[in-house]
Amino acid sequence: MSAGYSSHTTLLTAAFSITTGPVLELGSGLGSTLVLHGLCGSNDRSLTTIESDETWMKMLKDYHRPWHTFRHVVNFVNLPEYKEEWGLAFVDHGLMHQRNHSIVSLKHVPIIVVHDTCTPQLYGYNEAFTHFKYIWNLQLFGPKTSVISNLIQVDKIFGRFDL
Repeated sequence: MSAGYSSHTTLLTAAFSITTGPVLELGSGLGSTLVLHGLCGSNDRSLTTIESDETWMKMLKDYHRPWHTFRHVVNFVNLPEYKEEWGLAFVDHGLMHQRNHSIVSLKHVPIIVVHDTCTPQLYGYNEAFTHFKYIWNLQLFGPKTSVISNLIQVDKIFGRFDL
């Protein structure tokens, strides 16, 4: 696995540390799912992972716990989870043309971490990000990752990274 596939872990871990409540992961992977599994398991927080790729579901099935549930979907449009209360959401699912819908549907979540934001036109991020008051970006290596919120001044919090 290339380091670029896990370029989101710095912000995802930091965002986890300043939030409370359940965590929603849209799109699984060896970076985000394993990190969130460890963080949620050791901090008594629930984690819901939603994935459209059955290969990823099979690969990560052994991580299912009472507090870590997995759900397979064919698309990410109008999921019932969008209406639930989450402390943190991570958006990195493989249906690129639906990521903007996922992001806007979660605009009530205190903090959303979004991966692959270096090519906003590919994912529809330009339009989706207009629904958010606060945005902060990080690109240490590999794809850029963004933290967005309508409730928390993520630019001030994560700006302390001074990068």
